[in-house]
Amino acid sequence: MSSPAPTKPVKPALNGSKAEPKKGSGPDVSSPHELTAFVETLLSQLDDKFESMSGQILERMDQMSARVDALEASIQDIISDDLSPGSPPPVTQSMSGRKSGV
Repeated sequence: MSSPAPTKPVKPALNGSKAEPKKGSGPDVSSPHELTAFVETLLSQLDDKFESMSGQILERMDQMSARVDALEASIQDIISDDLSPGSPPPVTQSMSGRKSGV
């Protein structure tokens, strides 16, 4: 028994002739005017999607910037609290400190 040969998808012809439409490829375009309208609509949709995604990315970058600024401020507060004159210096034991009492 021989198995049927696999079918290849039909590529659109470059000379403007109509090729078999692929499943889910959009409306059936039969004239240059319809093709132009379809492409303009598609480009408009892509532009809208791009603008939306750009806005979302910029919004998230702004949020991240605000969070980094808040983190920097918190770190600065911690550092300034540790270095304030009213607080005792941190206790550290060095080897020279132990030997000096001998």
